Amino acid sequence: MSRRRRDHGHHGGAWKVAYADFVTAMMALFIVLWILGTKEETKAAVASYFRHPSVFKSGGSGFLTGEGMREYQQAVARIRAESGEAESGILPPPGRTPPREDPIAPEEMAERGVLVRSAHELERAVQGSSQLRPLSDQVSVDFASHGMRVQLQDLEALPLFELDSPEPTGVARELLTAVARVLAPLPNPILVEGHTDSRPYGGQRGYSNWELSGDRANAARRVLEESGIDPRRIASVIGYADRHPLVPDDPHSQSNRRISIIVGYEGAARPE
Repeated sequence: MSRRRRDHGHHGGAWKVAYADFVTAMMALFIVLWILGTKEETKAAVASYFRHPSVFKSGGSGFLTGEGMREYQQAVARIRAESGEAESGILPPPGRTPPREDPIAPEEMAERGVLVRSAHELERAVQGSSQLRPLSDQVSVDFASHGMRVQLQDLEALPLFELDSPEPTGVARELLTAVARVLAPLPNPILVEGHTDSRPYGGQRGYSNWELSGDRANAARRVLEESGIDPRRIASVIGYADRHPLVPDDPHSQSNRRISIIVGYEGAARPE
């Protein structure tokens, strides 16, 4: 008598569920071990990344010249067009900066985390001071591949410098002092830039916007150092005249008259 052969069929998917649980548990274990072995600075940077992802994703290929500068100018124009006058913060609104496609290394993320906290500290200092709050429209911060850039812009009613003069006004001194207090504890190198609009210099002969922008940058450096910045951190002081306008479509715009303070990443190459 022949016996019918039983078909045991498949064992089901229970083993897959158990294996997935095991892999998940191992991954969680390795993450915990990695977190326990990282520095506090890195932990804070990771936390800051997830709290402010748009800040980390912003930026371009460079700071001062070429495509990176054009990307930055377009981003500033786009942010201002979208935000109008309702936005009073010095940082771009979350989610309104173009995403950065290249991945961020953990070391750079940690350093960015420190600079992001400094940017928010500067914003709190400006917004929290009755003297500085009216000047908040003259301060902006952005991030790019070389570090953080703080822009101090001119206004007709509240100029940073007297007309055709390298001597900083009280407004410029107050803003530069606020910036210095935030940046003083950091070890990062600092670059100071001076920019003018396209109006020809109307002072003494042989003295042009090139000299004026350089002298204004140097005057800003002196105020920064007087306010607590270690002179050894100053990597360069440069005057660009009207060659890098913030508002390219209006070369005479007051926003083109500005001081840029670049806080570079310690390991980043110096921008050309």
